[in-house]
Amino acid sequence: MRSYDEALEQVLAAVLGPLETELVPLEQARGRALAEDMIAPVDLPPFDNSMVDGYAVRAASVGAASEDTPLALPIGMEIAAGSWPTRALRAGEAARIFTGAPLPEGGDALVMVEDTEEDESGWVTLRAPGSSHYIRRRGSDLAVGELALPAHTTLTPGELGVLAALNQSTVPCFRRPRVGLLSTGDELVPVGEQALAPGQIRNSNGPALAAAIEEAGGITVEHVHARDTIASVTEAFARLAHCDLVLSSGGVSVGSHDHVKDVLEAQGSLAFWRIAIKPGRPLAFGRLGSALFFGLPGNPASSLVTFELFVRPVLRKLAGHALLTRPQLRATLTDKLPHASGRREFVRARLMWQESTGTYTATPTGAQGSHRTASMAGAMALLIAHEDHGDYPAGTTLPALLL
Repeated sequence: MRSYDEALEQVLAAVLGPLETELVPLEQARGRALAEDMIAPVDLPPFDNSMVDGYAVRAASVGAASEDTPLALPIGMEIAAGSWPTRALRAGEAARIFTGAPLPEGGDALVMVEDTEEDESGWVTLRAPGSSHYIRRRGSDLAVGELALPAHTTLTPGELGVLAALNQSTVPCFRRPRVGLLSTGDELVPVGEQALAPGQIRNSNGPALAAAIEEAGGITVEHVHARDTIASVTEAFARLAHCDLVLSSGGVSVGSHDHVKDVLEAQGSLAFWRIAIKPGRPLAFGRLGSALFFGLPGNPASSLVTFELFVRPVLRKLAGHALLTRPQLRATLTDKLPHASGRREFVRARLMWQESTGTYTATPTGAQGSHRTASMAGAMALLIAHEDHGDYPAGTTLPALLL
């Protein structure tokens, strides 16, 4: 039985590289991975401009203006954002200027409006010396030819803002992985359909995993339900083999009605089946034709936790992202955490920032049974309890994988 670290290394090694690339409209590129280095084709900002409302001056004309020794200058022009100065700034005059407006030629200092007083005759009194600190220099954000964004960057609103400023209406991105989702079990009934018969339950894993696939950067192209028969699972596999990744939930344990592992071995290849983790020990990984295959446990908490630990990093790699795994921090237990050694346990927990200590505290979301759907709701992190340790007393600090 593989350890968590061994299993993660193996599944990531099976991904030979990101998928092919495509051009994506800028407004649809949020969350995608950039496929090429983005080199700035223009300077940002494109011209020297003011970061404040105030007055542009020649520093030599202002001298040491202050509250005690104010200086009055005639206002030679007014420059608003979106306009352009009609002439150079002369010595001994000021230009009324607004935030974002271009600096006139000859202007090398700015005085904030709060440090001035303008009269009706067209003069302004300066009670502070001008400063070049308030000037945004051309190319000070990005210069022509500079690397704006490296390939494999995840495009968040901040990166999209940079691309918009560089006039990139379309963006080269890696293609999103196409995922085939398989739900197995005679007991499953789709959400919103007929009333449950005795022994039946709703298919909660299907919608939850579809949402997880989308959040990870994949796209569910087909969602199939298979009954607990070899023929039904075989037919489902045939329908999904065209995908980049096939993901099933349920049917991977050792029961006489669990057929996923056997059918995978018959139609594809099985790399491993069990992992020394909790929840989620029965997890199958292999290939189905050219598609990668994950067979997740059927219990809801196990299904989502194993998706987070193994499937999400693989989807992120297929989609071309540089950062594959969730960030981690350390959090202090508010209560005792029971833990049996032998398996690495991932405990669903809520986090709370403690201003007084500058640390996070962690509280499990409740009972951690793998069947407890509600234990995932409100979970902010997975606390990592290591396999070589027993129970953890309150006050212990553990690593936490942020969700």
